[in-house]
Amino acid sequence: MASSRFAFGRILVLLASAAGIVAAVAVLTLSWPAPPELFMQRLSESIGIATSLLVLMITLLIGWRGGDHAPNIAIALSLTFIYGSIVVAFLFDRLHVAPHIRQFVQLLLFLLGSAFYIRSSQLFPRKLTAADIASSPTIWGRVKPLRKAVTSMLHPAAAWAIAATATAVILVTPSIHVFFPIWMAITATGLLYFYITLRGPDAEARNKVLWFFEAALAAAVVTVVAGALGLALPNSTSPAVSAVLQVIFNFVNGLAMVTCFAAAVFYAGAISPALIVRKTVVYGATVALLLFLFAALEIYIAESIVHALHVDDRFVSALLGACVGLSFHPLKHRIEHFLKRVAPKGKGSVEPAAAVSQA
Repeated sequence: MASSRFAFGRILVLLASAAGIVAAVAVLTLSWPAPPELFMQRLSESIGIATSLLVLMITLLIGWRGGDHAPNIAIALSLTFIYGSIVVAFLFDRLHVAPHIRQFVQLLLFLLGSAFYIRSSQLFPRKLTAADIASSPTIWGRVKPLRKAVTSMLHPAAAWAIAATATAVILVTPSIHVFFPIWMAITATGLLYFYITLRGPDAEARNKVLWFFEAALAAAVVTVVAGALGLALPNSTSPAVSAVLQVIFNFVNGLAMVTCFAAAVFYAGAISPALIVRKTVVYGATVALLLFLFAALEIYIAESIVHALHVDDRFVSALLGACVGLSFHPLKHRIEHFLKRVAPKGKGSVEPAAAVSQA
């Protein structure tokens, strides 16, 4: 029975990822050529579609080359339906599909994506057991009621029950104010199991999980830096410049997602993901803080200097920008020093792992 379910999962990955790739190519074909007034919007959307296309190609490769390993199939199913739902949403928009059909298909994909995501967090990079949770140094292993709750959710039926309940609530109350907290709760459930693996004794498993944390961290850093840059830019910034910046941020975010997902599944381990995570925090926090600082200086100080000294506002902006730029290295050094104290580097190195787990 277990082997038949495993074979079905592999076939599902191959079929669903192949269908998603075809759909992504169709969306890109239908999006171009774009009218001049929609060019930047279509370009930004195309970057998102291209990201989904690359992720779906990764899952297809997992099913084809690494499909003999259950954890690989689990993560492939999760990524296939999460990114496949993004492609389908754009495809339905381009084809002007009827709202009731769109709602049904998107709810089905949400159900599958949510359930497979929770299961993948329990199975990838290796299957978590009740003994793993009981021995975990986290609060989920030390506190008995929490340990029982987390252990009970290891059963496959629990993931499907959570996903089905969430889907039913969204069906009854189709609102973004309902969808967003539900999706955040499902995301937190998966992160909980990834975190237990991260705190476990298996060094190779920790490294693979760290790549997923790096993906989430990269997305958060891009969002924060984009917000900080939006505050730092003058109000007179043209819509064209804002659109170009949005395209750049979407590209960086998509590249980070694809790289981290590929590294988590395929990479042999020559580069420590812990170092990448730490550097992302350092540089992301430094850039964001300096942009917020520059925005504050622009708002509260620049005008005062202009009126007091009767100098050109562009000169003041350049001067403040230079001061902020000179602050980069000292601030980065302080943040890095702080992180070394609160999160010291892990001991030992990780032996290289086989790509795609014996694939």
